[in-house]
Amino acid sequence: MNDEQNFKERRQYKRIKKNFVLTYYDITKPDQRFSTTQLKNFSQGGVCLITDQKFPKGTILRLEIKSPFFVNITQMEGAVLESHERVKDIIYETRMQFKDLPKETEDVLLKSVEFFEKKESGYE
Repeated sequence: MNDEQNFKERRQYKRIKKNFVLTYYDITKPDQRFSTTQLKNFSQGGVCLITDQKFPKGTILRLEIKSPFFVNITQMEGAVLESHERVKDIIYETRMQFKDLPKETEDVLLKSVEFFEKKESGYE
Protein backbone atom coordinates (compact mmCIF):
# COMPACT_ATOMS: atom_id res chain seq x y z
CA MET A 1 0.00 0.00 0.00
CA ASN A 2 1.48 3.37 -0.96
CA ASP A 3 1.47 6.53 1.20
CA GLU A 4 -1.39 8.16 -0.74
CA GLN A 5 -3.73 5.20 -0.22
CA ASN A 6 -2.77 5.08 3.45
CA PHE A 7 -3.48 8.82 3.82
CA LYS A 8 -6.93 8.54 2.22
CA GLU A 9 -7.92 5.74 4.55
CA ARG A 10 -7.06 7.84 7.60
CA ARG A 11 -9.47 10.61 6.67
CA GLN A 12 -12.55 10.72 8.81
CA TYR A 13 -14.63 12.73 6.31
CA LYS A 14 -14.88 12.80 2.53
CA ARG A 15 -13.36 15.90 0.95
CA ILE A 16 -15.32 17.84 -1.65
CA LYS A 17 -13.22 19.76 -4.18
CA LYS A 18 -15.10 23.00 -4.70
CA ASN A 19 -13.84 26.53 -5.00
CA PHE A 20 -15.66 29.04 -2.83
CA VAL A 21 -14.59 32.58 -2.09
CA LEU A 22 -14.06 33.55 1.53
CA THR A 23 -12.46 35.97 3.95
CA TYR A 24 -10.36 34.74 6.85
CA TYR A 25 -8.46 36.04 9.84
CA ASP A 26 -6.52 34.97 12.90
CA ILE A 27 -8.98 35.32 15.81
CA THR A 28 -6.26 36.93 17.95
CA LYS A 29 -6.00 39.72 15.33
CA PRO A 30 -9.57 40.36 14.11
CA ASP A 31 -8.66 43.80 12.75
CA GLN A 32 -6.21 42.17 10.30
CA ARG A 33 -8.67 40.49 7.96
CA PHE A 34 -7.28 38.91 4.87
CA SER A 35 -9.16 39.74 1.76
CA THR A 36 -10.79 37.26 -0.49
CA THR A 37 -9.15 33.90 -0.95
CA GLN A 38 -10.17 30.55 -2.32
CA LEU A 39 -11.38 27.48 -0.52
CA LYS A 40 -9.75 24.51 -2.26
CA ASN A 41 -11.78 21.74 -0.64
CA PHE A 42 -13.94 21.11 2.39
CA SER A 43 -15.43 18.37 4.50
CA GLN A 44 -17.43 18.12 7.68
CA GLY A 45 -14.18 18.15 9.59
CA GLY A 46 -12.20 20.95 7.98
CA VAL A 47 -10.99 22.80 4.92
CA CYS A 48 -7.98 23.44 2.76
CA LEU A 49 -7.67 27.05 1.65
CA ILE A 50 -5.22 29.19 -0.25
CA THR A 51 -3.58 31.87 1.91
CA ASP A 52 -1.00 34.55 1.24
CA GLN A 53 1.03 33.74 4.32
CA LYS A 54 2.12 30.75 6.34
CA PHE A 55 0.26 30.17 9.59
CA PRO A 56 1.79 28.32 12.53
CA LYS A 57 0.22 25.00 13.49
CA GLY A 58 -2.55 25.57 16.04
CA THR A 59 -3.43 29.11 14.90
CA ILE A 60 -7.21 29.58 15.15
CA LEU A 61 -8.65 31.07 11.98
CA ARG A 62 -12.19 32.28 11.44
CA LEU A 63 -13.64 31.88 7.96
CA GLU A 64 -16.43 33.92 6.45
CA ILE A 65 -17.77 32.10 3.40
CA LYS A 66 -19.36 34.15 0.65
CA SER A 67 -21.53 31.76 -1.35
CA PRO A 68 -25.27 31.47 -1.91
CA PHE A 69 -25.02 27.76 -1.11
CA PHE A 70 -23.70 28.53 2.37
CA VAL A 71 -26.22 31.27 3.08
CA ASN A 72 -26.84 29.88 6.58
CA ILE A 73 -23.15 29.71 7.41
CA THR A 74 -21.35 32.97 7.71
CA GLN A 75 -18.51 32.00 10.03
CA MET A 76 -16.59 28.88 10.99
CA GLU A 77 -13.52 28.49 13.19
CA GLY A 78 -10.76 25.97 13.09
CA ALA A 79 -7.18 25.22 14.06
CA VAL A 80 -4.41 25.21 11.47
CA LEU A 81 -3.01 21.71 10.99
CA GLU A 82 -0.47 22.62 8.34
CA SER A 83 0.43 25.57 6.15
CA HIS A 84 2.87 24.81 3.35
CA GLU A 85 4.34 26.96 0.63
CA ARG A 86 3.08 26.41 -2.93
CA VAL A 87 4.66 29.48 -4.58
CA LYS A 88 7.66 30.95 -2.76
CA ASP A 89 6.61 33.78 -0.43
CA ILE A 90 3.28 34.24 -2.24
CA ILE A 91 0.88 31.27 -2.01
CA TYR A 92 0.36 28.79 0.79
CA GLU A 93 -2.01 25.87 1.12
CA THR A 94 -3.39 25.92 4.64
CA ARG A 95 -5.23 22.96 6.10
CA MET A 96 -7.42 23.50 9.12
CA GLN A 97 -9.68 21.39 11.29
CA PHE A 98 -12.97 22.84 12.49
CA LYS A 99 -13.49 23.29 16.20
CA ASP A 100 -16.63 23.81 18.25
CA LEU A 101 -18.99 24.14 15.30
CA PRO A 102 -22.63 24.74 16.20
CA LYS A 103 -24.89 21.77 15.40
CA GLU A 104 -26.65 23.84 12.73
CA THR A 105 -23.33 24.46 10.94
CA GLU A 106 -22.40 20.76 11.12
CA ASP A 107 -25.77 19.87 9.60
CA VAL A 108 -25.33 22.32 6.72
CA LEU A 109 -21.82 20.99 6.05
CA LEU A 110 -23.14 17.42 5.98
CA LYS A 111 -25.94 18.38 3.59
CA SER A 112 -23.43 20.25 1.41
CA VAL A 113 -21.13 17.24 1.19
CA GLU A 114 -24.06 14.98 0.34
CA PHE A 115 -25.34 17.44 -2.29
CA PHE A 116 -21.97 17.69 -4.07
CA GLU A 117 -21.34 13.93 -3.85
CA LYS A 118 -24.66 13.29 -5.59
CA LYS A 119 -23.98 15.99 -8.18
CA GLU A 120 -20.50 14.62 -8.95
CA SER A 121 -21.82 11.07 -9.30
CA GLY A 122 -24.62 12.20 -11.62
CA TYR A 123 -27.47 11.59 -9.15
CA GLU A 124 -29.18 14.95 -8.78
